[in-house]
Amino acid sequence: MNDHQQTTSPRVISVSSGKGGVGKTFTSVHLAAHAAASGQKVLLIDADLGLANVDVMLGLNASRTMRNLLSGDATLNDLIIPCAHGFDVLPGGSGMYELTSLNVAEQQTILDGLREAGSAYDLILIDTAAGIGENVLYFASAAETALVVLTPDPTSLTDAYALIKVLSQQRDVRRFMVVINQTDEIEAHITFKRLLSVADRYLDVYLDFIGFIPRHACVRKAIQQQRLLNDSDAHVYPHLCKLFDHLLARPRNDSRSGGLQFFWEHSLAAGLNDDPDNSVDGHDNSGVQAHQAQHGTAS
Repeated sequence: MNDHQQTTSPRVISVSSGKGGVGKTFTSVHLAAHAAASGQKVLLIDADLGLANVDVMLGLNASRTMRNLLSGDATLNDLIIPCAHGFDVLPGGSGMYELTSLNVAEQQTILDGLREAGSAYDLILIDTAAGIGENVLYFASAAETALVVLTPDPTSLTDAYALIKVLSQQRDVRRFMVVINQTDEIEAHITFKRLLSVADRYLDVYLDFIGFIPRHACVRKAIQQQRLLNDSDAHVYPHLCKLFDHLLARPRNDSRSGGLQFFWEHSLAAGLNDDPDNSVDGHDNSGVQAHQAQHGTAS
């Protein structure tokens, strides 16, 4: 890391999905690279602390992980790795079951490290795990902005709704950005309207449709080659750049722009105050199911 200093708090965006395999980490990594290319100092946190794969996608060798931080063997600054695409990465820990559900003391340890290290950045991206596990709720509710990635697949749509429902009802997250992956413009708008109609009916949330990412073979090829898309990937890359420009141009959420300390401590308090009787099961998708029954569709 460099000695970059700033007078305002970094923008913090979590990137989450209700279902795995929908392109969440692909979106996180490319958004980080795009923001860095635009001149921002960016930290990408791999917060999938059981199946971390940001370092794999970027071809990084993470000799230390979040386990070292929590065991006291390393500071957070020791873990941060600069990558060739101009941004820094805080790796998670792959295959480490004990990291999949942090306790309050461990959450506080991460908060303490990020409170100091995070001030050196303009943008912090948190690539969470898929689903609605405790870590996901913690990291997503700690962000200024929650970005949800999904595909038109019916199960992805249903699980995205479940994620939004839990975050809104248990962690008081009310505004969400939405990106539809692996689709075209028409199908993306149809998918978003389905999500929006059921959210408007059952939840008190605001959904902001950022756009879609086209389906193309070059995406799969780039992932297999452990490289990011570039100008040679003409079918997707220019579209991706416009999408991220659109996202980053969105005004910051003034009601949640109090800096890392405010967010993370708010999230810790929310976790402590959770009422087990109000917990929402990962398959509690009553809103989507009611909507589907009403309209005679599974998607």
